[in-house]
Amino acid sequence: MEHGVSERFGSCLEHGCAHTDEHSLWSRRNFLTSLGQAIGSSIVLGSTTINALASSPVLDMLHRHDSERILVLLQLGGGNDGLNTIIPVEDGYYFRARPTLSIPKRVALPLTDTLGLHPALNTLRGRYNDGQMAIIQGVGYKDSSLSHFDGTDNWMSGTTSVGHDASGWVGRKLEFSHPDFETKPREYPLAVQVGGISSRLFDGRENGMGMTMANVEVFRRLVRTGRLFDENTAPDNAYGDEVAFVRRIANDTFTYGRAVQEAAARAGNAISYPRVVPAYLTDRLSIVARLIKGRLGARVYHVGLGGFDTHGSQGSVYGRHATLLKAMAETVNAFLNDLGELSKEVLVMTFSEFGRRVNENGSDGTDHGTAAPLFLFGPGVKGGILGDTPSLRDLDAHGNLKYGIDFRAVYSTVLQHWFGFTGPASAQVLGESFDPLDIIANPSDPTFTGAESTAEVPDSFVLHQNYPNPFNPATTIEYRLGVPGSVTLDVIDLTGRRIETLVDRMQPPGQYSVQFDAAGLPSGTYLYQLRVGTQVASRRMVLLR
Repeated sequence: MEHGVSERFGSCLEHGCAHTDEHSLWSRRNFLTSLGQAIGSSIVLGSTTINALASSPVLDMLHRHDSERILVLLQLGGGNDGLNTIIPVEDGYYFRARPTLSIPKRVALPLTDTLGLHPALNTLRGRYNDGQMAIIQGVGYKDSSLSHFDGTDNWMSGTTSVGHDASGWVGRKLEFSHPDFETKPREYPLAVQVGGISSRLFDGRENGMGMTMANVEVFRRLVRTGRLFDENTAPDNAYGDEVAFVRRIANDTFTYGRAVQEAAARAGNAISYPRVVPAYLTDRLSIVARLIKGRLGARVYHVGLGGFDTHGSQGSVYGRHATLLKAMAETVNAFLNDLGELSKEVLVMTFSEFGRRVNENGSDGTDHGTAAPLFLFGPGVKGGILGDTPSLRDLDAHGNLKYGIDFRAVYSTVLQHWFGFTGPASAQVLGESFDPLDIIANPSDPTFTGAESTAEVPDSFVLHQNYPNPFNPATTIEYRLGVPGSVTLDVIDLTGRRIETLVDRMQPPGQYSVQFDAAGLPSGTYLYQLRVGTQVASRRMVLLR
């Protein structure tokens, strides 16, 4: 800890009981969150929480944009030490501030003349060299409280002023939410959290668009039966009927068990995942890979790796921090290898509630800090380093690193350059406008799978995503006309061959719904194309036999 600087009391190990209280409050709040979820829209199974994630118009919008792209959020819980992750190998102050924790230049993996990568991340070096790994330096926000739960809330909600009813940034209410969402819910989740208790990340103000599987046993149970509980094995005692009733309600409440079962049946893991510590990260990401390959339909996944609150026994080249970084690197690399060609549709993004302080403390560790780097992985990123390295001398008023990139600018980049949102739509999600960063391939690139589907012409027409999707054998296609016009709705395959014309006539303004029966067609991806006068929009749909 640096002398002579003030900070929030409780953020350092030296603050004694106040620091212990900080962690007690954090743990208690997490417990109460899970308890509240259990009373409301989720089911608790031992230590397992199954949650019907809240209604999320932005997630619904992802489907209406028909981007096949998927975001996997990897949370490094506890506050990752950025200075020992991306190392300023030529800065003498770094080595003086960390006489026992610093990473020597000779063992750091060279990134630039002045920066090195922690050697525990060696597995990712190939992806960095191939341009499939991006590092964003100095990410943070103004006036961090250095509190675990405040920091987590901020990153989850996408705001720095979280209220008691704040929603998550991917679950924000948008004015263009799906018009019939409440009456025609999806048969598959749009967002999935694998591991841990439900967070506010996907929360809106309604229910029913996602799910949380707190551990691998829940996934295995769903794969075996499509349900959480066996209603016929309730105990034969006075409470048996009540137990059977609760199990029946739980099974009825958990909407997406069958969708998970069917997705898992369509695909397995193509590789053996590495044995890392902690092992649960490989369980979680291998499940995500299987669901993605099985075309579950979810567009956002969230997994966590905890243990980054390294106040003590952090270590340097080896030790606790190095073990966690190694687990992240080897598992993410395996995950992308498992996806194969599908990795082109997947963006992995790390985040942590804050970084650590510049100076090491007296317990072989570092205390709560501010700005830190985050990673993006996948073929869709523009590899390299973005952002300036925070100065170790020009610190903020509390002696912490000054952030250079607002974390919401990263979110804005993901929304606009990955999912194809417009600037105004992104601003509605985040509460204000943030210019996207040049770190992800622009959606105007022809390889961007969602570019075709952003055609929404004001006062002319809107083409909605079909439902269900994937489907077998029939699906519904809806569109809205703002003005009268000559309308043609065709189904075509990926070679451009017309399969069927569903509509070909003049139509007045209004909302229209058309059924498409794919009986006799093979499994695969098809396009449906709406032409109104000279304007055209198209979307993709997947037939799974």
